[in-house]
Amino acid sequence: MSDDTWGAEFFRIPDIAWQTQAPPDRHAIPARYIPDLATGDELTIGLPGKYFIDGQILARTDRSSTTLPGQGETHEALGIAAPFAYWLAKTFPRAGITMQWWPLAHAWAYRDAIAPSSDDDAPIASPAPQATPGALSWLDGVRSSLTEPPMRRPRPAREAGALTGRTVRLQHEPGAWSWWIAVSEPVDIDGEITVRLMQPEHYWLTQVLYETDGRSQPVPLHRLFIYS
Repeated sequence: MSDDTWGAEFFRIPDIAWQTQAPPDRHAIPARYIPDLATGDELTIGLPGKYFIDGQILARTDRSSTTLPGQGETHEALGIAAPFAYWLAKTFPRAGITMQWWPLAHAWAYRDAIAPSSDDDAPIASPAPQATPGALSWLDGVRSSLTEPPMRRPRPAREAGALTGRTVRLQHEPGAWSWWIAVSEPVDIDGEITVRLMQPEHYWLTQVLYETDGRSQPVPLHRLFIYS
Protein backbone atom coordinates (compact mmCIF):
# COMPACT_ATOMS: atom_id res chain seq x y z
CA MET A 1 0.00 0.00 0.00
CA SER A 2 1.46 3.37 -1.00
CA ASP A 3 1.82 6.21 1.49
CA ASP A 4 -0.89 8.20 -0.33
CA THR A 5 -3.34 5.29 -0.20
CA TRP A 6 -2.60 4.66 3.46
CA GLY A 7 -3.21 8.31 4.26
CA ALA A 8 -6.53 8.33 2.43
CA GLU A 9 -7.71 5.24 4.32
CA PHE A 10 -6.52 6.59 7.67
CA PHE A 11 -8.39 9.88 7.33
CA ARG A 12 -11.52 8.41 5.70
CA ILE A 13 -14.65 9.59 7.54
CA PRO A 14 -17.21 6.80 8.06
CA ASP A 15 -20.55 7.47 6.35
CA ILE A 16 -23.09 7.60 9.18
CA ALA A 17 -25.64 9.80 7.45
CA TRP A 18 -28.00 6.79 7.28
CA GLN A 19 -28.38 6.94 11.06
CA THR A 20 -30.50 10.11 10.81
CA GLN A 21 -32.40 9.15 7.66
CA ALA A 22 -36.15 9.30 8.27
CA PRO A 23 -38.10 6.04 7.91
CA PRO A 24 -40.79 5.63 5.22
CA ASP A 25 -44.35 6.85 5.49
CA ARG A 26 -46.75 4.09 6.52
CA HIS A 27 -50.17 3.25 5.07
CA ALA A 28 -53.02 1.24 6.59
CA ILE A 29 -53.72 -1.75 4.32
CA PRO A 30 -56.96 -3.73 4.82
CA ALA A 31 -55.99 -7.04 6.43
CA ARG A 32 -58.06 -8.99 3.91
CA TYR A 33 -55.64 -7.91 1.18
CA ILE A 34 -52.52 -9.10 3.03
CA PRO A 35 -51.86 -12.79 2.30
CA ASP A 36 -48.87 -13.19 4.60
CA LEU A 37 -50.29 -12.11 7.95
CA ALA A 38 -48.45 -13.97 10.69
CA THR A 39 -48.93 -14.51 14.40
CA GLY A 40 -47.46 -11.56 16.26
CA ASP A 41 -48.19 -9.02 13.52
CA GLU A 42 -49.47 -5.69 14.76
CA LEU A 43 -52.93 -4.64 13.59
CA THR A 44 -55.27 -1.70 13.87
CA ILE A 45 -58.88 -2.61 14.54
CA GLY A 46 -62.00 -0.50 14.67
CA LEU A 47 -65.43 0.32 13.39
CA PRO A 48 -65.33 2.67 10.38
CA GLY A 49 -67.06 5.91 11.19
CA LYS A 50 -66.70 5.36 14.94
CA TYR A 51 -63.21 4.52 16.25
CA PHE A 52 -59.83 2.86 15.65
CA ILE A 53 -57.50 1.07 18.10
CA ASP A 54 -53.82 0.75 17.19
CA GLY A 55 -51.26 -1.72 18.43
CA GLN A 56 -53.35 -4.92 18.65
CA ILE A 57 -51.67 -8.27 17.96
CA LEU A 58 -52.70 -11.14 15.68
CA ALA A 59 -52.85 -14.04 18.15
CA ARG A 60 -53.73 -16.88 15.76
CA THR A 61 -53.38 -17.57 12.06
CA ASP A 62 -56.61 -19.55 11.74
CA ARG A 63 -59.88 -17.77 11.02
CA SER A 64 -63.30 -17.98 12.61
CA SER A 65 -66.58 -16.11 12.26
CA THR A 66 -68.31 -13.58 14.46
CA THR A 67 -71.27 -11.24 14.58
CA LEU A 68 -71.19 -7.71 15.92
CA PRO A 69 -73.53 -6.81 18.79
CA GLY A 70 -76.89 -5.77 17.47
CA GLN A 71 -76.19 -7.14 13.98
CA GLY A 72 -77.20 -10.44 12.42
CA GLU A 73 -74.57 -10.51 9.68
CA THR A 74 -71.75 -13.04 10.09
CA HIS A 75 -68.20 -11.84 9.42
CA GLU A 76 -64.96 -13.73 8.81
CA ALA A 77 -62.84 -12.96 11.86
CA LEU A 78 -59.26 -12.79 13.11
CA GLY A 79 -58.06 -13.74 16.59
CA ILE A 80 -56.91 -10.44 18.12
CA ALA A 81 -55.22 -9.85 21.48
CA ALA A 82 -53.99 -6.81 23.35
CA PRO A 83 -50.16 -6.69 23.40
CA PHE A 84 -50.00 -7.27 27.16
CA ALA A 85 -52.12 -10.44 26.88
CA TYR A 86 -50.19 -11.68 23.85
CA TRP A 87 -46.70 -11.36 25.34
CA LEU A 88 -47.81 -12.73 28.70
CA ALA A 89 -49.22 -15.85 27.00
CA LYS A 90 -46.05 -16.23 24.91
CA THR A 91 -43.99 -16.28 28.11
CA PHE A 92 -46.40 -18.39 30.18
CA PRO A 93 -48.27 -20.66 27.71
CA ARG A 94 -50.15 -22.46 30.49
CA ALA A 95 -51.85 -19.22 31.44
CA GLY A 96 -53.67 -19.17 28.10
CA ILE A 97 -54.48 -16.03 26.16
CA THR A 98 -57.33 -13.55 26.38
CA MET A 99 -58.37 -12.63 22.86
CA GLN A 100 -61.40 -11.77 20.76
CA TRP A 101 -62.58 -12.64 17.27
CA TRP A 102 -62.61 -9.40 15.32
CA PRO A 103 -64.18 -8.93 11.86
CA LEU A 104 -61.52 -9.22 9.15
CA ALA A 105 -63.20 -6.39 7.25
CA HIS A 106 -62.51 -4.07 10.20
CA ALA A 107 -58.79 -4.79 10.59
CA TRP A 108 -55.78 -3.11 8.98
CA ALA A 109 -52.01 -3.54 9.05
CA TYR A 110 -49.63 -0.65 8.50
CA ARG A 111 -46.99 -1.16 5.83
CA ASP A 112 -44.08 0.99 4.61
CA ALA A 113 -44.58 3.01 1.45
CA ILE A 114 -42.99 1.26 -1.55
CA ALA A 115 -41.56 2.98 -4.63
CA PRO A 116 -43.92 2.31 -7.59
CA SER A 117 -41.04 1.56 -9.97
CA SER A 118 -38.89 -0.34 -7.49
CA ASP A 119 -37.61 -3.73 -8.64
CA ASP A 120 -36.71 -4.92 -5.17
CA ASP A 121 -39.64 -3.52 -3.16
CA ALA A 122 -37.31 -1.22 -1.25
CA PRO A 123 -39.23 1.11 1.07
CA ILE A 124 -39.24 4.79 0.18
CA ALA A 125 -37.17 6.68 2.71
CA SER A 126 -38.90 9.85 3.76
CA PRO A 127 -36.97 13.08 3.29
CA ALA A 128 -35.46 14.38 6.49
CA PRO A 129 -38.24 16.37 8.19
CA GLN A 130 -37.55 20.09 8.19
CA ALA A 131 -38.89 22.40 10.83
CA THR A 132 -40.74 25.13 8.93
CA PRO A 133 -42.27 27.79 11.20
CA GLY A 134 -45.99 28.07 10.59
CA ALA A 135 -46.10 25.06 8.23
CA LEU A 136 -47.97 22.79 10.65
CA SER A 137 -51.36 23.39 12.16
CA TRP A 138 -53.68 21.33 14.32
CA LEU A 139 -56.07 21.54 11.37
CA ASP A 140 -53.71 19.28 9.39
CA GLY A 141 -54.92 16.38 11.53
CA VAL A 142 -58.62 17.00 10.95
CA ARG A 143 -60.20 14.51 8.53
CA SER A 144 -63.45 14.63 6.62
CA SER A 145 -64.41 11.06 7.57
CA LEU A 146 -63.41 8.01 9.63
CA THR A 147 -63.58 5.39 6.91
CA GLU A 148 -60.05 4.03 7.47
CA PRO A 149 -57.03 4.61 9.71
CA PRO A 150 -54.86 7.56 8.66
CA MET A 151 -51.51 7.48 6.91
CA ARG A 152 -48.62 7.89 9.36
CA ARG A 153 -45.71 10.21 8.72
CA PRO A 154 -42.37 10.04 10.59
CA ARG A 155 -41.10 12.85 12.79
CA PRO A 156 -37.84 13.14 14.72
CA ALA A 157 -38.41 11.91 18.27
CA ARG A 158 -36.88 15.12 19.59
CA GLU A 159 -40.06 16.91 18.46
CA ALA A 160 -42.28 14.81 20.74
CA GLY A 161 -43.52 16.53 23.85
CA ALA A 162 -42.78 13.39 25.88
CA LEU A 163 -41.31 10.02 24.92
CA THR A 164 -41.82 7.66 27.86
CA GLY A 165 -44.17 4.86 26.77
CA ARG A 166 -44.15 5.88 23.11
CA THR A 167 -43.22 3.55 20.25
CA VAL A 168 -40.16 4.73 18.34
CA ARG A 169 -38.40 3.50 15.22
CA LEU A 170 -34.65 3.05 14.84
CA GLN A 171 -32.49 2.25 11.81
CA HIS A 172 -30.05 -0.14 13.46
CA GLU A 173 -28.11 -0.78 10.24
CA PRO A 174 -28.42 0.67 6.73
CA GLY A 175 -31.87 -0.19 5.39
CA ALA A 176 -32.92 -2.23 8.45
CA TRP A 177 -35.48 -0.76 10.84
CA SER A 178 -36.69 -1.95 14.23
CA TRP A 179 -39.41 -0.94 16.69
CA TRP A 180 -38.79 -0.05 20.33
CA ILE A 181 -40.63 1.56 23.24
CA ALA A 182 -39.08 4.50 25.05
CA VAL A 183 -38.81 4.02 28.80
CA SER A 184 -37.25 7.36 29.62
CA GLU A 185 -37.15 10.95 28.52
CA PRO A 186 -34.01 12.28 26.78
CA VAL A 187 -31.10 12.63 29.21
CA ASP A 188 -27.76 14.36 28.76
CA ILE A 189 -24.90 12.14 29.90
CA ASP A 190 -21.45 13.59 29.35
CA GLY A 191 -22.64 15.63 26.39
CA GLU A 192 -24.54 12.82 24.62
CA ILE A 193 -28.34 13.01 24.63
CA THR A 194 -29.83 9.53 24.79
CA VAL A 195 -33.15 7.80 25.43
CA ARG A 196 -33.46 4.40 27.07
CA LEU A 197 -35.41 1.86 25.01
CA MET A 198 -36.92 -1.58 25.51
CA GLN A 199 -38.07 -4.13 22.97
CA PRO A 200 -41.90 -4.30 22.97
CA GLU A 201 -42.10 -7.77 24.54
CA HIS A 202 -39.83 -6.73 27.41
CA TYR A 203 -41.79 -3.52 27.91
CA TRP A 204 -45.10 -5.34 28.35
CA LEU A 205 -43.66 -8.13 30.51
CA THR A 206 -42.01 -5.61 32.80
CA GLN A 207 -45.50 -4.66 33.95
CA VAL A 208 -45.88 -8.05 35.66
CA LEU A 209 -42.28 -9.21 36.08
CA TYR A 210 -39.35 -7.39 37.61
CA GLU A 211 -36.89 -6.82 34.79
CA THR A 212 -33.29 -5.85 35.42
CA ASP A 213 -31.85 -2.76 33.82
CA GLY A 214 -30.22 -5.03 31.25
CA ARG A 215 -33.51 -5.08 29.36
CA SER A 216 -33.20 -1.40 28.42
CA GLN A 217 -30.43 0.31 26.52
CA PRO A 218 -29.54 3.91 25.72
CA VAL A 219 -29.78 5.09 22.10
CA PRO A 220 -28.84 8.56 20.81
CA LEU A 221 -31.93 10.74 20.48
CA HIS A 222 -31.06 11.91 16.97
CA ARG A 223 -31.48 8.35 15.62
CA LEU A 224 -35.07 7.91 16.80
CA PHE A 225 -38.35 8.67 15.02
CA ILE A 226 -42.01 8.64 15.98
CA TYR A 227 -45.06 8.46 13.74
CA SER A 228 -47.99 10.86 13.78
